[in-house]
Amino acid sequence: METVQSETTDLSQLTDPRTGEHLGRVPLTPLTAVEEVARTAAEAFPGWARTPMTERCALVLGMARRLEKDIGDLAPAFSREHGKTEAEAAAELARAVEMLRWSAAAAPDLIRDSPLPERAGAERTVTVEPGGPVLAIVPWNFPAVVLARKIGPALVMGCSVVVKAPDETPAVAAAFDRAATAAGLPPGTVQIVHASPAVSDALVRRPEFATVTFTGSTRVGRAVAAVTAVRLTPCVLELGGHAPAVVTADADLDAAVAALAPAKFGSTGQSCAAPSRFLVDRRVHDAFVGKLIEHAPLCDNLRTPSGALGTMGPLNNARQRERVHSLVLDAVRCGALVRLGGLVPDGPGHYYPATVVTDLPPDARVLREEPFGPIAPVLAYDDEETAVALANSTDYALSAYVFGDPLRSEYLCRSLNAGSVSLNCATGAAPDAPLGGRAASGYGYEGGGQGLLAFGRLKILQRPASDSGASEHPTAALW
Repeated sequence: METVQSETTDLSQLTDPRTGEHLGRVPLTPLTAVEEVARTAAEAFPGWARTPMTERCALVLGMARRLEKDIGDLAPAFSREHGKTEAEAAAELARAVEMLRWSAAAAPDLIRDSPLPERAGAERTVTVEPGGPVLAIVPWNFPAVVLARKIGPALVMGCSVVVKAPDETPAVAAAFDRAATAAGLPPGTVQIVHASPAVSDALVRRPEFATVTFTGSTRVGRAVAAVTAVRLTPCVLELGGHAPAVVTADADLDAAVAALAPAKFGSTGQSCAAPSRFLVDRRVHDAFVGKLIEHAPLCDNLRTPSGALGTMGPLNNARQRERVHSLVLDAVRCGALVRLGGLVPDGPGHYYPATVVTDLPPDARVLREEPFGPIAPVLAYDDEETAVALANSTDYALSAYVFGDPLRSEYLCRSLNAGSVSLNCATGAAPDAPLGGRAASGYGYEGGGQGLLAFGRLKILQRPASDSGASEHPTAALW
């Protein structure tokens, strides 16, 4: 509804990851504006919370319609800022629209009073109330769908929202801003800010925010959790991942690679849910590696022999490419074999090729650190107990994948420590399903009923049963 501009010359530079070309500067919200931003959200909250739910849902649905209308024009700008292919950008925007639509459609059934059985002569009802103003911190890697997963549920719940949007992809945030305005949301209900780390920290510390929802690195997530713990402010943290993909000897290798290669290399591997370690039964290891190499995409600045463009964009920034390459170099120093890629290409932009690495020792950094890039380490295992141990060997526990006979692989799925396990498929998070991690991957949920209710507060109403004739309130056994 409102993009908060800078009052100073504090700007963030915006570049095209494909060429390194300067695209402009993004004004950053100054520290002096933090109090006003928080106060505006607090003042907008009561009126929005009192707005009938049907009206709130209709306005969020209006946002979805406007955003959907803009996809054709927005996808190229999104691609230019982020580095995703235009097809990937358009697909993410479509998923964001789907999330907003689901929030508007599901809220009436999920946000309503629900009775409990009568007890001790009292009728009991659980009600759901809006929790209060929300601070939503959105990452650059999936700015559209993550923003929708936060803002849609928060708005239909009746919360005002301040979005700390990523500086790398301002076109997406601006599109949500336009959609909120076009839909007719009241002033102050949604505010979009671009902010430095210091200003972001100041926002997290504001007492006006009843919930903080953060998607980003585990390091920053721990800092957010520490700050909010002082005020006992509820937090939703969707943090890093290091997803294992277990491939058994009886897996359909063609189907496994057809699913896993796009999941690994989509968005140039810059996804916390992307498969990061491929654990393959030794009997089919070499065949799997060969098929994975065949399915690896080319960077979209290269042309195949047929003249068609490849299907993978650059990494978002130079720092990320340096880090990805350092993981490959470390693996080689440890004795690993690079079977594909592994070299920084000449030319402009932040491109890095699809890279397949085998024969990794357990101390290779890429097996412990989130790669967040197009690196596919493949390890052979001899028995499924070892596969489970390897899969569960990191501090991350967000996503996991298993490919094998459905009946025999069921126990493997149940043995993996992850918030989401996919068997013989690799699909993205759906709006109606809760997404959340464990351990260093965070806590709380986005999406589904659990994610929607994260922005509400429960209240139990108890009163004498209407047919009991009781004249006194029950007082026994309060605790």
